[in-house]
Amino acid sequence: MDEKQLEKAMQLIAVAGNAKSMAITAMNQAEAGQIEQAQQTLVEAKKSLHEAHSIQTAWMTAEMNGEKVEKTIMLIHSKDHFMSADIMLTVAEKVIKLHQELVTLKG
Repeated sequence: MDEKQLEKAMQLIAVAGNAKSMAITAMNQAEAGQIEQAQQTLVEAKKSLHEAHSIQTAWMTAEMNGEKVEKTIMLIHSKDHFMSADIMLTVAEKVIKLHQELVTLKG
């Protein structure tokens, strides 16, 4: 994997990891009853995930346009980070919604 590809992989790992961490923080905030803060944190997590998606899309577009992309463990690892962040945001959204419903029921 050349230096440029390695840099893209590391960037994708970092940005997706940030999104995943924010999703976990949002769930913890919801569990603590901080629903509005959790929702705001989730908004920021989605922005980070969108950035990760942009990195991945640009990478795939470059390959489709003829740039050679070496298939390495680092490439696969970076894609795993993106997918796990995406899944975590989906789970966080559901968890926050459930905590919000619990707060409403306790009224």
